[in-house]
Amino acid sequence: MREASLFDTSALTAQPAPTASATHSLYRKYRPTTFADDDLVGQEHVVNTLRNAIALDRISHAYLFCGPRGTGKTTTARLLAKAVNCLDPDPLKRPCNTCAACVAINTNATTDVIEIDAASNRGIDDIRDLRERVKYAPSQLKTKFYIVDEAHQITGAAANAFLKTLEEPPPHTKFILATTDPEELLQTIVSRCQRFDFRRINIDAMVSRLRNVADRERIRIEDEALPVISRQATGSLRDALGMLDQVAVYRESATGYDTPITAEMVRTVLGVSRNERVESLARSLADRDPAAGLREISAAVDAGDDIRQLGRQFVAYIRLLLLQKAGGAVDADETAISLATQFSLEELAALIRNLSDIDFRAKRSAFPQLPLEIAMVEGATRGERRPAAQPATRDPARARSAEPAKDTMPEPPAEYGNDAQEHLAPPVQRPSLRDRVRGTSAPASPMSPREPVRPVKETPANRPEQPSVSPSNSEPVQSSPTPASAPATAADSSSDGLTLATIVDLWSKIRADVKAVNRRIEALLQQVDPAAVNGTQVVLVSPYEFHRNRVNTDEVRQVVESVIGRLVNAKVQVTCVPREDAMRMAGNAASVAQPSPASTNDDSTQPASS
Repeated sequence: MREASLFDTSALTAQPAPTASATHSLYRKYRPTTFADDDLVGQEHVVNTLRNAIALDRISHAYLFCGPRGTGKTTTARLLAKAVNCLDPDPLKRPCNTCAACVAINTNATTDVIEIDAASNRGIDDIRDLRERVKYAPSQLKTKFYIVDEAHQITGAAANAFLKTLEEPPPHTKFILATTDPEELLQTIVSRCQRFDFRRINIDAMVSRLRNVADRERIRIEDEALPVISRQATGSLRDALGMLDQVAVYRESATGYDTPITAEMVRTVLGVSRNERVESLARSLADRDPAAGLREISAAVDAGDDIRQLGRQFVAYIRLLLLQKAGGAVDADETAISLATQFSLEELAALIRNLSDIDFRAKRSAFPQLPLEIAMVEGATRGERRPAAQPATRDPARARSAEPAKDTMPEPPAEYGNDAQEHLAPPVQRPSLRDRVRGTSAPASPMSPREPVRPVKETPANRPEQPSVSPSNSEPVQSSPTPASAPATAADSSSDGLTLATIVDLWSKIRADVKAVNRRIEALLQQVDPAAVNGTQVVLVSPYEFHRNRVNTDEVRQVVESVIGRLVNAKVQVTCVPREDAMRMAGNAASVAQPSPASTNDDSTQPASS
């Protein structure tokens, strides 16, 4: 007796499986339906393992399919679901695409193969609902399959809630997780699955598949155009079929149905530069001719080529030359072999390092071609060392300072005499942000010689006046000399000279240092501003009571006080009040600091004591 089924198998087997509508894109219309080598291409290591598991009836409870986009992860998951539920007696022929189970899965007429988009069903509530539904037996097929696409986007709490169900699902339920970023998954989830890494499809397999689809669709395309599409797809067969569909539509609307698709037509539609242009750019680097390279880039811009795509092609071509120079590349032609001999291995590595971020810089540049032009000039002028222009000087000792720096300090100029060493101030390495926040300083280390500080010669105009001493005075008058030029900085100012302007100027620096200690405290300071300084007390204001209460706690206040004290070189106290209170405190401080006119007059009219 045949196994009972909800479907009329006799009617279904008499008719072929329905095909996709003609309006569907090529990658949907020609989605693989079997594990055959000419159908599911480029993933032989995955196909062989799954076929053996089906033949031996050793299907795992959970699988993890990871790999780049367009390499067949979701398609393989659907094929595995069909093969496990296929009714064909020969395991090697599964899926047969003719039995009731295969037809139901192909036409999406079953509720036992559920595809879940984890990008939109990623919360813990979704996982709880999934755990409840897993308990129910399949309604039509032998085994229920849950295909979770983009599984790396499941939240951490949801992933933890999913662990027990994934580890011990019911016997009638299987899980298949598909992701492009397996590193984002919890290791506890990865360890509960059989992992299969899908590879990028190589160019030969992709060209063969494109030729098969083109022949079935009666698309006339030249053999030289297929590798252009394959290289542009970067290993994604779905992208390659989408490009073939786009080029075929362009051919039908622009040049006529009977005109074959050429490689130049593919480059025009996809915005890909000609290979001759990329070779010309590489030849400009080999000949050290930046003008020729700039002319070629300008020609590409005038022709409407995508500059970012041209940069990617250029990097790929220089990489091809690097591989050829290192030991031989498989797909290097005679031109590439000839160009590779004009570079050294170090030069090619430096060029790739300089060109690798052109795509990123061109995306954010006002002139997209400018990063490529700069890289072209730097690459064509590599190895040239032009001495920097030195200012004219009559001092031969200073002229010697233009020579390359040595390990020792430069000789002082002769005009300084024996005291010249005192005016040579070697620069000291500035402490890092972490050292300044922790209160430690980096050891001083000389960097490069500075320009010596010339001594100030005393002249009658700038000589300080000496206080006159009266013979009648019994005690000498002591005077403290004032430095000639002492720049006042916030770090050198004492508590007596602390002003609101200093705190305001340092506020961004204060927030940055606080952030290095505690990010939450820095978030509080985003709603706090300095308002007044009363001696060593720094008054902060905030319109929100929550922020004021938090800043006034011992934990937050100590961090802010330590950072401000380290920057102003003084011990300070911090308090946070409403703005009206700060204005009142600032007014009281001003009235106390300002002397009354009566006292001033009294002091000025007192006679000097003899």
